[in-house]
Amino acid sequence: MDRIDALRLFSSVAELGSFTQASEREGITPGAASKQITALETRLQARLFERTTRSVRLTEAGAALLDRVRPWLSEYDALEEGVADARSAPAGLLRVTASVDFGARQLMRPIAAFMTLWPGVEVRLSLADRMVDLVEDGFDVGVRIGNLDDSALIARRLAPACMALVASPAYLAARGAPLHPSELAAHDVIIDRNKPAPQQLKFTRGDEIFDVRVTGRLTLNGASAAIEAAAAGVGIACSPRYAAEAALAAGRVVPLMPDWQPDHRNLWAVFPSSRYLTHRVRLFVDHLAEHFTDSV
Repeated sequence: MDRIDALRLFSSVAELGSFTQASEREGITPGAASKQITALETRLQARLFERTTRSVRLTEAGAALLDRVRPWLSEYDALEEGVADARSAPAGLLRVTASVDFGARQLMRPIAAFMTLWPGVEVRLSLADRMVDLVEDGFDVGVRIGNLDDSALIARRLAPACMALVASPAYLAARGAPLHPSELAAHDVIIDRNKPAPQQLKFTRGDEIFDVRVTGRLTLNGASAAIEAAAAGVGIACSPRYAAEAALAAGRVVPLMPDWQPDHRNLWAVFPSSRYLTHRVRLFVDHLAEHFTDSV
């Protein structure tokens, strides 16, 4: 157990970049933390951290150890918790990642409700528009919109994620409103790099399916930014409906081609493949599924 505790402390120091903060998390004194890390370095015959008065950073050997020990510690914690009574109240740290737009607009309420329901759980939410490696970056759950192709992850579908095609009244007055997907090729379409194929749009009408390649003068990353750009008259945006709702309600943008539906995606909860999912992760994913009963 001393060695497991030392590895857990090592992971905390690496994550927090501070012996003091890591010792507080692990419930020991900074002096004891320093001694444990020194003993670990002696046992491994490798220096794990470069220490200065202002910072603590991993050495090459430390980074290599962290890559191997993170998933092992996660697996051990899950196994240890799985032995406990699953009916007991969950506790501990839950690391969650999501995109910036979706996390800010849609995840705050269910996370707040979950934390109220289970006060022993601490949530650390990381919002990023890059594709995060859950295993390598040490996350328990990722919330994603789109199509999944990572076979190393387990996924649970939470709800459909409907898309909206919109433009501002001023843009339509100047350029006209497209009536068929093929006409989008002649318009300025705002390109959102967060999509896997940002310049390829698919539409359906009954049994009809139409693919169109689009271009535009503005490229960005983020659904909310695309809607704001559309409201400013820059072009046409095809973004998740949740990001467009406020602008649609205010009349800043209007829906286009109501007979044609942009290809919708799905909202997923994804987590690393493991035989031993922690109780708090299972409860959190169930909680999200209950919250997102309708499309987003």
